[in-house]
Amino acid sequence: MIEAKLEKSEIEKLQRFFNATEKQLSTASNYALRETIKWVKSQLIKRTATESKIQQKPLTQKTSKGTARVHTSYNKSTKTARLWFGTYKISLARLKPRQIGKGGTKKRRNARAGVVAGVGSSIFREGAFLMPIKSRTGEAIVPYQVMKRAGKDRLPIIKQTYDYSEKAVSIQKQIMSQVPKKLADTLKAKLKWQTQKT
Repeated sequence: MIEAKLEKSEIEKLQRFFNATEKQLSTASNYALRETIKWVKSQLIKRTATESKIQQKPLTQKTSKGTARVHTSYNKSTKTARLWFGTYKISLARLKPRQIGKGGTKKRRNARAGVVAGVGSSIFREGAFLMPIKSRTGEAIVPYQVMKRAGKDRLPIIKQTYDYSEKAVSIQKQIMSQVPKKLADTLKAKLKWQTQKT
């Protein structure tokens, strides 16, 4: 979780500096919190996607269980905004997978046969394949899933996922250290704008 919180002492100091009313201060504070947490969300998603070499869109989508990967909340009374970023593994089916290296014989399989996914095909799963997923009525739930056999036998097969949690946690820590300055700078700008409005 990343928290952006305006300390009372900092708020009062800026209020005196800009000679702001309580209403102006409250409005500026709310704007600053929302803008800062939006910046946090944007930076977190962009940097996690870049470091992990995956697309940004899956990081903003709900998981297969219907839970959001990114969730934000605001509390005007305590002047606090929070962001939660889930690090559940992502199905390779969401990372634009592509089958490669088909061919070969039973005795001599293509060593590069499998599925690639992610930005620039950065993720490779040897021996994986694309399998259409259908409901009981025969309709496709998703175009396909990326699956891989657990052994040499036809079954069982395992759904393939990508774990980006280590990079995400590292980036969260980096961003957390930048939040206080970002919030203070944003509050100054918003308070200046509020007090200079005609």
